[in-house]
Amino acid sequence: MPSLPNIYASRNYRLLVAIPVALLLLSFGVIYLKGVPQGIDLRGGILITTETNSSVDAEALKASLSSQLGVPEVSVKTAPGTSARTGVEIELEQNEKLAAAELALVDFYAAYDRYSEADFRVASVSSALESGNASNMDQLRAQLAEANASRAAANAELGRQAVTIRDSVQPFVAHPITLQTSDPKALKTQVADAYEEAKLNYRGKVIGILESGMQFTDFTYKEVSPSLSRFFLQKTIQVLIVSFILTTIVVLIVFRSIVPSFAVIFGAVNDLVFALGAMSLFNIPLTLASVGALLMLVGFSLDTDMLLTIRILKRTEGRASDRAYGAMKTGVFMNLTCFAAFGLLFILSTITQIPTYYQISAVVLCGIVGDLIATWCTNAVIVLWSAEAKAGKG
Repeated sequence: MPSLPNIYASRNYRLLVAIPVALLLLSFGVIYLKGVPQGIDLRGGILITTETNSSVDAEALKASLSSQLGVPEVSVKTAPGTSARTGVEIELEQNEKLAAAELALVDFYAAYDRYSEADFRVASVSSALESGNASNMDQLRAQLAEANASRAAANAELGRQAVTIRDSVQPFVAHPITLQTSDPKALKTQVADAYEEAKLNYRGKVIGILESGMQFTDFTYKEVSPSLSRFFLQKTIQVLIVSFILTTIVVLIVFRSIVPSFAVIFGAVNDLVFALGAMSLFNIPLTLASVGALLMLVGFSLDTDMLLTIRILKRTEGRASDRAYGAMKTGVFMNLTCFAAFGLLFILSTITQIPTYYQISAVVLCGIVGDLIATWCTNAVIVLWSAEAKAGKG
């Protein structure tokens, strides 16, 4: 791309650092003030998508869902669908009582495992004591007492969690729930059945409200439970941390120098922060799809930063500023090619109303803009400064 000016020919090129730094601070400010919205993958909830031939009053439907279901956060989006139909996407926050019941059920299962393990120890030690052949009777009696105490504690926890589950699901179950606390195995079946019944009734209520507001036949009903969303969020954070650790190790091994390694890592961090800031500004939810897009940005940032750093530090022909300019022409062409590809995906997502395509393309497009600015306005300056400092010493 010979028409691009060589922005590194002047000694004032270091002023370019101010542009990405300002954008980085602005992104941090937006994230701090607005936060990054989370999709149901990471915060839990219900997502329903359908198409209808009838007219849809989104605000009335939203108010009806919120009041009848008792959930404050409801999103109803409409868009042109297929064959002159209207596509409708409804996103519901978790019902507070069902969410509490699901988390209590997870704790109930954990307590039941502890109860079963302790009960097995009680039976084993009791059998050994009854045989009368053991030489360590005092030790066995101590073990039996400990196992009985563990079983009692686990049984008490089963009762507490069962009461929580019963109180939480009772509004969604027509018949009164009487807990069988004397039999842990029967209690386990009872609370699991009650929770499943409550979920089915709640789903039926949701669909009933939708049917009263519009006509539809086919629909998709996606539900992410609180425990699953918590698991997704933990794994997302772990994946991002591990990716940066591995990136840092690889970069340090390749360049064996702090300054260029810092530039490469700064570029990846800048891309992520800029993308997260754009997600906060334009209300793009953080989902498993958008997390995948963020990881793609880390890889793309490494490509351009490694191209830049290798061109400047590993090659020797011409001046360092000319090598940086050559790398910029190649890198900008890479940026524009990637931007065009994901731009087409973004257009496709707006036409087809596929959330996954929209989230991936929108996040990558924002990240590419951030990468373009960070790589050629900051990383190039840092690496050039390092190369010139070494050349001056030589």
